[in-house]
Amino acid sequence: MSKAELRPGDLGPRPGQVPPAVGEDRSLLRLGAVTIVLGLVLQVVMGLLHPSRADPNDSAAAFAEYARSDAWTAVHIGQFVGTLLIVIGVVALSRHLARQAGGAGAAAVVAGLAAVLVGAVFAVQMAVDGVALKGAVDTWVNAAEANRQAAFFAAEAVRWTEKGLSAFFQLLNRVAFLMVGLAMVLGRTFPRWLGWVGVIAGLGALPGSVVVAYTGFSPPAALVLQPAAVLGAVFLVGTAVVMWREGRAMTTGRV
Repeated sequence: MSKAELRPGDLGPRPGQVPPAVGEDRSLLRLGAVTIVLGLVLQVVMGLLHPSRADPNDSAAAFAEYARSDAWTAVHIGQFVGTLLIVIGVVALSRHLARQAGGAGAAAVVAGLAAVLVGAVFAVQMAVDGVALKGAVDTWVNAAEANRQAAFFAAEAVRWTEKGLSAFFQLLNRVAFLMVGLAMVLGRTFPRWLGWVGVIAGLGALPGSVVVAYTGFSPPAALVLQPAAVLGAVFLVGTAVVMWREGRAMTTGRV
């Protein structure tokens, strides 16, 4: 190629110019850090607003409590938005980590795919739980005595659909944690100790998804899932902090 044929970008970025891939990663990391934190905050708020006094596996008691809630559907919309924000952050992180070579990059690709599936499955779960179940329990509460048993069975069928979706949500969610953690452990971009937290949070809760599939929202399922959820929240907060710092480091020139 002669000098006359050279174009401005052929010799690489000019002095002080950020390479396109670096600029894209910087924006993704900072966006992802913000969405993860916002998603976690929204999930905590929605969790506090969610009716939860009745045993969730005692359908009659739980349905009566849900029927009295005027905020039920709004809470579940909020829970979906919170999860969607976290998924956006994890996908942004996976995109960045996927640039690594070898097993780290491969694990990041799987993590991004799992995160997208988490968002899709959770959208269906919240539609079933927040809309379909609310309609079913309201129908049961207001049904004539002759129709109450049939209405209860219909609501129970919707409930078990929700439990099935929850089991697969938990499974995919923990696979995403596990693979993001592995991408950090095998790579050099993020602290390895943080990656191990993600791996433990993922592996520790995988059995919980199976327990939910067989027993619903039972005490044994909560015993496995709740500690892992706390560890997962710690992992997400730590990840958001590192993502923000990495984005700032790219801004100041450490690429």
